[in-house]
Amino acid sequence: MEKNSKWWIEVAAIIIVFVIGFIGNIFVLIIVHKRNATKTIHGIFVTCLAIADLVLLCFDSPVSILKKFDISSAFNCKMHLIVVTTGYNAGLFTITSMAVHRYHIVTQPWRPKLKRRGAIIWVSLIWLAAFILVIPLIVVNKLTEKGCEEVWPTLGHRQAYTASLMTVQYIVPLLITATCYIRIWLFLKRQPAFPRNSGLTSARQASVEENTTESIAILKTVAVIVLLFLVCLLPTQIAWMLLDFRNISSDKLWFASDILTRLHSCLNPVVYGVMNKQHRRSYVTFLSRMFCCSRCSSAQTPPQRALGKHVTASNVRLGQQMSQDTQELRVALEVVP
Repeated sequence: MEKNSKWWIEVAAIIIVFVIGFIGNIFVLIIVHKRNATKTIHGIFVTCLAIADLVLLCFDSPVSILKKFDISSAFNCKMHLIVVTTGYNAGLFTITSMAVHRYHIVTQPWRPKLKRRGAIIWVSLIWLAAFILVIPLIVVNKLTEKGCEEVWPTLGHRQAYTASLMTVQYIVPLLITATCYIRIWLFLKRQPAFPRNSGLTSARQASVEENTTESIAILKTVAVIVLLFLVCLLPTQIAWMLLDFRNISSDKLWFASDILTRLHSCLNPVVYGVMNKQHRRSYVTFLSRMFCCSRCSSAQTPPQRALGKHVTASNVRLGQQMSQDTQELRVALEVVP
């Protein structure tokens, strides 16, 4: 009875995490499309991250449930490994790329900006690099009587690959991401502040102060994302290091690491929705249009479109009064889902 209860709890946890992650990332894709944010650099990165999370969730969770029923096949062994690990790597590299891009724009606004075509090439290279890291696993992964197993020439090869993956998948992305956002915070902290009653406050200065406030909110969101990165992905790396270097394997540790990895893939949309004002507004609007009656939706839609046009026109007029450096900073600090 105890075993059955544990089995059902594990299956329920897998299903709940999958549903939350699937719905959350689909919301992100819909909102980005509705706001036409795919034309922005940040929108391209967010779309890439959502797709990577969906790939991991949609291929990993069903296979995990099949394993609970002791169902395995050569197809699951190969395809599950290729697709899930590629999506996992692509998500990590995208988070790191977002940090590098934001650091470049905020701290060096006078330098040439990344164009949309360059961003698409960048994202393509992310997926290519994510797949290249999987090639060794494709070669050594075999379906045996015990299930999917890695058959390496020697233990040293296996250990070297595991250590390399921990470096590329965890240590380097974490260091780069944390360093970029810390340097952004230090850069913003050094910016001069003008008293509002000093006579120096203008439309331009007010805009910069507003952007600084928005950037602080962004950095809080990013701090949570980095913390989730640190906490959720560490158990998987520890589990593999213990297995390959100490021959220690714990079913509880493996289950916890798998759940935390999937949880990481579904928490980014939740974090955006809870901590980001524009995301939260977009979520509420989208859900209200889904569940409210069509009459209420049609009554609320026109004012929103008019407000959007008014804000866009205001931003254009304000942008004409700002210097090029301030415009670059505004683009960098703009909260885009």
